[in-house]
Amino acid sequence: MKHNKPLTAGILGAVSTITGEVVTKFLTWLGFGKYSIYQLISMTVTLNRPTEIIGLIVNFILGGFIGIAFYYSLILIGRDYLVLKSTAVSLFFWFLAEIIFTAIIEGHFIAIRPISDYYVHLSGAIAYGVTVGLLFKVYIFNENAEGTT
Repeated sequence: MKHNKPLTAGILGAVSTITGEVVTKFLTWLGFGKYSIYQLISMTVTLNRPTEIIGLIVNFILGGFIGIAFYYSLILIGRDYLVLKSTAVSLFFWFLAEIIFTAIIEGHFIAIRPISDYYVHLSGAIAYGVTVGLLFKVYIFNENAEGTT
C-alpha cells in the first residue's frame, strides 16, 4: 500500500504529543509541576485560562508541523540514529516554545512558574522526541514499507 510520507510524518508528530502530555500530566499529578504541556500551550491562546482541549488542538498543530519539518530535515542529516535526532529536534522546539511562552505569557498574564515546571516540560519534550523517532522508524522508514516521498 502506498502512502504519503510527509502526511504520515505530520500525523505521527501530532499523535506523539499525547506521550508528552501523559508524562507531564503524571509529573504534575505527583506535584513536580503546575501545568501539563497541553494546559501550558493552551495559554498561548487563552492567556491565563489553561484548558486541555485547546491545548490538544494547538499541540496537534505544532506536533504535526514538527513531524513534517523533521521528516524533511532527515533528507539533509540522514536517517540513522532516528530516536536521538528526533529527541534533539524536540528539545530545540521545546527551547523555542519556552522562550516564546516566557516572553509573551509568563509574568504578564500568569504568575512566574516554579523552576520544576521547566523540568516537567523538558521531560515531556524528551518523551515526545523518543516517540516520534520510534514511530518514524516503524511507519516511515521501515524497510518493508512502500510509499512515496
